[in-house]
Amino acid sequence: MSQRRSVAPWVAVIAAVAALLGAGQITDAGLERLARAAWQAIGSLNEPERPAARRASPRAAHSDGTPLAGHARIIDGDTLDIGETRIRMRGIDALEHDQRCSRPGDSDYECGKLARDALVVLIRGAAVTCVPDGSETYGRVVATCSVPKAGGGVVDLNAAMVRSGLAFDCARFSGRLYADEESAAKRAKSGAWAGRFDFPWVHRGRANACGRD
Repeated sequence: MSQRRSVAPWVAVIAAVAALLGAGQITDAGLERLARAAWQAIGSLNEPERPAARRASPRAAHSDGTPLAGHARIIDGDTLDIGETRIRMRGIDALEHDQRCSRPGDSDYECGKLARDALVVLIRGAAVTCVPDGSETYGRVVATCSVPKAGGGVVDLNAAMVRSGLAFDCARFSGRLYADEESAAKRAKSGAWAGRFDFPWVHRGRANACGRD
């Protein structure tokens, strides 16, 4: 029982008693008021408490595949927020924010931060549309995201991140949808493919998390 519900009726009883005492005499109207307040207070003891309305989760609201659209806040190379909803880009795994890679002529560099910057550049401040696949991971909506392309059409951000060489095809969840983009990035030595790096799932200590070594 909530504190508010249990205390409020008895406050009314006390007020009715105080009114009778303050008047210096007991009237029929005063007695009627006291009886009514007491009856309401007693009735409240047997009234079942109504559960508080549950606030709908912004994530749950899109579990049916309803697209989300708006300007995004970029978290890392495969994660972004649209409004209150955090989105994990489906079927890819980007270099982690704290990862460092190496390349010829450069001892090492912050390739994880470069992956985040690459997603920022791809979006270039445009409104992002993300289509959920109906699943979640660690409280994040899993979705395929895109932005309008200059001249018409859209840019598939998931595919573009893999093509940049700063994210990789996560075959277990993509069904190897982005295998061609990864092969192209490897041939062109794009992003991390220009030097040495650990796959992000290896960096996290979760080897084979994407269904591949």
